[in-house]
Amino acid sequence: MRLTHSLVVASMALALGCSSSTSAGGSATPGPNQVFMQNLAFNPVTRTVAVGTTVTWVNQDGVGHTVTYDSGPGSSFNSGTLGGQGTFAVTFGTAGTVQYHCSIHGSPGSGMHGTIVVTP
Repeated sequence: MRLTHSLVVASMALALGCSSSTSAGGSATPGPNQVFMQNLAFNPVTRTVAVGTTVTWVNQDGVGHTVTYDSGPGSSFNSGTLGGQGTFAVTFGTAGTVQYHCSIHGSPGSGMHGTIVVTP
């Protein structure tokens, strides 16, 4: 019985360790089409994706953030304030470089800001 309990606990720990999400303020690595908002920064700061890809931002912090368009091809976007574990997604249909920032903790090109490079 004790061995079974240990195996169940070990299996649960392994499954949790393989997940790409984590609690607020955690250090998990974002998936290939994700950008995490963590430690008052976008992670990664620059994400490269192909045309037609949907990028999802996930707030890993315990404070509100926005994803606010600055410049680049395609339509502008603004997530509004996202609370902890809040998500926002944009599909990028045009090649080019898109700049964005958190309107609470940054501004275009400074503070909490990021870049999406969209390749053909």
